[in-house]
Amino acid sequence: MIFSQVFSGTMIKSQILRRILLVLVVAVSVFNCNVILLFGQDASSVSGITESIRDVTLSASVPGRISKIFLEEGDRVNKGQLILNLDKTLEELEVQRRKLIWESKVEVESAARKEATLKSLLDSTRMLFESTKSVSREELEKLELEYLLSVAERQRLEIVEQRERIEHDLALENLEKRSLGSPIQGIIIKLLIKEGEGCEPNQPLIRLVDTDRCLFICNIEERTGRTLKKGQSVNLKIQTGASSIEKKGTIIFTSPVVDPASGLLEVKAKFDNHDGKVRPGVSGFMNIRIPNK
Repeated sequence: MIFSQVFSGTMIKSQILRRILLVLVVAVSVFNCNVILLFGQDASSVSGITESIRDVTLSASVPGRISKIFLEEGDRVNKGQLILNLDKTLEELEVQRRKLIWESKVEVESAARKEATLKSLLDSTRMLFESTKSVSREELEKLELEYLLSVAERQRLEIVEQRERIEHDLALENLEKRSLGSPIQGIIIKLLIKEGEGCEPNQPLIRLVDTDRCLFICNIEERTGRTLKKGQSVNLKIQTGASSIEKKGTIIFTSPVVDPASGLLEVKAKFDNHDGKVRPGVSGFMNIRIPNK
């Protein structure tokens, strides 16, 4: 009897829990419908988020001390524009030193003149030896050896000059590494270091974003995703404060694989944002046609 009462009580509790769960599911469904209606979306709308199409974090490839930061957070930069400099006094002096060494042609020119003189003397001596025998063979051979040595010396100095040019180029490359420029056109949204502070190689220093073009990223069912094609136009509705704005987007990526946990695949559409009305990171909806089952 006691077991029966316990069993009956358990059944009643189970039924109550099921009813509560059902009420919660209905409430969530109503809430979702209200959200969709709030943004003016129909059943063919898929929710997603926006991102800037280019979001980069810059770092220096060499250690050093920040000597000058030319821009501030919120400033717009062009591609290639200088943002900051590391201290580069030693590197500038090294470039000047290497340039002086490379541009000095004294040794090469001297070796070339010596080679030309010995060549002329060798030709005259050989002519005398062949015509009058007024010089000995030993003298001729000695002069030939001196000429060959002068040729080898001139070639060696030319190779040294080429090496000096390469060392000058390396010094220039090391100097350029002390300056950090923007690889994209965008806006500085974060300066992670101050003037006078030291930095290590690959330490994050600056974060840049290009907000002129953005991405809308969403996850949809496979049966719907397979109907989307690269280059296809779609209508987007993106949140802007308490309201929303419509944008024309273009599909640029449809994932070739499906997430086994959710059964969804990722889709990306890019859209123009030169007017700056959309702030990347906000949510929105993409209108698509859902095929009939």
